[in-house]
Amino acid sequence: MSGKTDVILPEEAVRQDLADIYIGNLNTVDTDLKLPSRGKRGARFSWKSHETLFISHEGKVTRPTYGVGNRKILLTVSSVYEGGCADRTFEATVLEEPRKASIASLRPVEKTVRPGETAELPPVVIAADDMGIPTTLPVTWEPFTLPASGNTIHIKGHVEETGLIAKARILVADCQEDPGPVRIPVGEVPAGCVRLAEGTRFWDAQERMVRWLLSVDDDQMLYNFRCAAGLDVQGAGPMTGWDAPECNLKGHTTGHYLSGLALAYSVRGQQALKDKISYMVHALSECQKALEAQGCAKGFLSAYSEQQFDLLEVYTKYPEIWAPYYTLDKIMSGLYDCHCLAGSKEAFRLLTGLGDWVYGRLSRLSRAQLDRMWSMYIAGEFGGMISVMVRLYRETGDGKYLRAALFFRNEKLFYPMEENVDTLKDMHANQHIPQAIGALELYEAGGGKRYLDIARNFWQMVVRSHEYSIGGVGETEMFHEPGDIAHYMTDKSAESCASYNLMRLTFGLFRRLPDSRKMDYYENVLYNHILSSASHKADGGTTYFMPVRPGGRKEFNTSENTCCHGTGLESRFRYIRNIYAVGEDGKEVYVNLYIPSELDMADGWKLKLEENGQGHGGQGQDTQGLYTVIFNGLKDGGERTVALRIPCWAREDWDIRVYTVLTEDATADGQVKTDAVTEDSPGFMAEFQGLAADSDGYVRIRRQWTPGDRIDISLPFRFRKLPAPDGSCYSSIAFGPYILAALNDSEEYLPCPEVDGWNDRKIQNGFHDGIHGFEADGLKWMPLADVDEERYHIYFVDK
Repeated sequence: MSGKTDVILPEEAVRQDLADIYIGNLNTVDTDLKLPSRGKRGARFSWKSHETLFISHEGKVTRPTYGVGNRKILLTVSSVYEGGCADRTFEATVLEEPRKASIASLRPVEKTVRPGETAELPPVVIAADDMGIPTTLPVTWEPFTLPASGNTIHIKGHVEETGLIAKARILVADCQEDPGPVRIPVGEVPAGCVRLAEGTRFWDAQERMVRWLLSVDDDQMLYNFRCAAGLDVQGAGPMTGWDAPECNLKGHTTGHYLSGLALAYSVRGQQALKDKISYMVHALSECQKALEAQGCAKGFLSAYSEQQFDLLEVYTKYPEIWAPYYTLDKIMSGLYDCHCLAGSKEAFRLLTGLGDWVYGRLSRLSRAQLDRMWSMYIAGEFGGMISVMVRLYRETGDGKYLRAALFFRNEKLFYPMEENVDTLKDMHANQHIPQAIGALELYEAGGGKRYLDIARNFWQMVVRSHEYSIGGVGETEMFHEPGDIAHYMTDKSAESCASYNLMRLTFGLFRRLPDSRKMDYYENVLYNHILSSASHKADGGTTYFMPVRPGGRKEFNTSENTCCHGTGLESRFRYIRNIYAVGEDGKEVYVNLYIPSELDMADGWKLKLEENGQGHGGQGQDTQGLYTVIFNGLKDGGERTVALRIPCWAREDWDIRVYTVLTEDATADGQVKTDAVTEDSPGFMAEFQGLAADSDGYVRIRRQWTPGDRIDISLPFRFRKLPAPDGSCYSSIAFGPYILAALNDSEEYLPCPEVDGWNDRKIQNGFHDGIHGFEADGLKWMPLADVDEERYHIYFVDK
C-alpha cells in the first residue's frame, strides 16, 4: 500500500470514527456491551444511556424481569477531536429474562439396539416444567454394559439442579432390517433451465439484486481475509456492521456474496458475474496459502485466525466468540456454489482443503465435547456445516467428509425431534433450522430413517405451532411457546434468514415426501416473507425482521451486514428454484408454483407458464388466478405426465382444461387457433371428463404432448380471513396467495373487516403509484410484498 499519510480534518475524523463504531448485535441484547472510549483516528467517546435501569452509561446490561417484556433503549455517543464534535445514537433491544421455571418431570429414555452394537444414550433428557412446557436438560449417565440378546438394562442419570433422577431403558434385540437404498422420488430442475418472465414482482426483485452484485467492490469483500492473512488490501476500505474488523462474525457476508454471485450467474449467465467469481476465488486461494505460511493448519481459510475455534473448544460464550463454524459454513457453501453453479475448479480445491481442516480438527474431540459445543447459544451455532460436508462427501466419495458431517450431530435438537416432542421454546430459530436440513442430508447419505423423522417432525412442529401468517417464525430470533403468536407480534418478528432456510427444508422434505401441503407453506413464505423482505431499490437491502405489530414499518438493512442481509444476497434467486420439479424417471414434471416463467431442459421438457393467459377471457379482478401452460416441445415422444398443484387457497373452486393442437388447425408458430378448440375436438380434455386431484394435492395429466398443446388453469383468487393458529382474537387477510397489508400509521390494532362481501365488489386498482392495490372499509390495501416504507397492519382484531 502507499506510504502517504492523508491529512484528515477534525470534523472528518470525528465523523469517520463515529461511523466505525460497532458494539454488537443490538437487536437481541442479553449481555453487557463493550463501549469503546476512543476511535482509530483519535476521537474521544463519551456514552449516555437514556434508560440506565436497563443499560448503564458504561454498557452494563440489566435484563427486564420475565413478564415485563423487551425494552428498546437509546444510547448516544458524543465524539470530540481537536475541536470537531458530533453525536451518534444507537437503539438497543434488551431481551427480558427467561421465565425461571421449575422442572416437574423427566421423560424416560427408551432405546433398542441390535446384539453386538454399541448403545449411545442422548446427552440430554426431555423434561416438562411446572406449566407442562417441554424442554431439554443435560444429563450424565452412569456407566453401563449391555446385556445379552433379549435382555433389558435400566440405567440412571444425574440431572443437575433438579433433584430428579433420569431413567433409561435399553433393550437388546433384533431390530427391523435396513430398508435398503434411499429413494428420492422428486428431483430439482438443474440450474439454468428456468427463466422468470420479465415484468413480474419476482423478476424485478431478482434483477435489482443482480445489478447490486455487479456494483460491489470485491476488494472490500476480501478486506478481512487479506488482513488476517497479512496481505495487501489493495486500497479497499473495511467492511462495516457484522463484518467490521472488530466483529467476531466477520467473513460471513463474503461467503454469502460468493453464493449470490454463483446463483446470479446460474440465472443470468453474464460473463461479468463469472469474472467476479474468478477474482474472488483466486484471491481467497492466496489468503489460504498465506494463512498456512503464518502457522495456521493446512487448508484453513477465514477472515480471522484459528483462535475462535480454540476458544469454542473450551466452551467460551457469545459474544466473546461468535459462531466460528457458522461463518465457516458460509465460506464453504459459497465455494461449493461457485464450483457447482459456475464451474470453478479452484473453488473446489479451496473447499476440499477446508473440509480436510474440519475433519482434522473435530476428529480429535470427544463426543461429549462436541455435544457441549453444539448446545451453546450462538457460540456453538454452525449453520449448514452438516449439509456442506455431506455434499463434499457426495462430490468426492471420501468417507471422512461424511464422518465429519456426523461430528455436527446436535442431540439437544435431534433427540427430542426424533421423539416428536416440541422442545423448541427459547431455542435460537436459525441456529437450528439448518441442522434439520442437515438431518435430511444425512438421511439421503444413508444415515437411516431416524434423520428423516427428525427433519419431518421439526418441520411439522414449526409450521403448525410457531408460524406467523406470512410463514415467518420466531421473535427476537427465538422460538417461543408452541401455539403462542399473540404475545410475540412485534417489530422483531419473523427473521428473514430463518424463512430462507425453512424454504430449503420444506423443498428438501418435498423431494422425499412430495405433497401439496409442503408447497402451500413454501408458496406462502416465498410470496409473503422472502419477496416482502426485498428492498425496492438496487441496494442489496433485506429486512432483518418483518414487523407484524400494528403500524410496523420495514427496515431494509444495507450496511449493517446482518445474517439476513447475507441470506438476502441468495434469496432473490430462490424465486426461480422450485417453480418446477421432475419425477425420478424424468417423465413427470411438477408445476409447484404459479410464477410466470419458462422451463427449458436439455433432456426433455420445454414449456411456458403464463399468468392471465390465453383462452380464459375477462378483465380485472376476475382474471386473477388464471394461468396457461404452453408446451414448446419434448426431446422424445411417448407419454409424459404433468402434475399441477392445487393450492390450499383454491381447493374449493378450480378448473383445468387441456387443449391439443390439431395439425390442420395450428398456426405456423405452433399456437392453437381459438376456433379450433371445441368440446368435440380429438384430444380435448376438460373438468367434466373427470379431472381430480390425487391424494397428494396434485392433478396429474398423462398423455402424449405436442408443441402448442395448452393447459388452461383457473385458480380463482378469493379474499379469506386467516385466524392466528393460537386461537387468539387476531386474524390476517389473504387474497389468493398474498397476505394483504392495510396502510395505516396507527399503533393500535384495527378491527378485522368482514371480507366475505369483498368477493362480490368491484376492486379499485392502481391507487398507489401504479402498484396493484385497492380500497375497502376506508383503508388502502396491497400485498405485503408491495409495501415499501409505509406503515402497515397485517394482523387485525376480530370484532
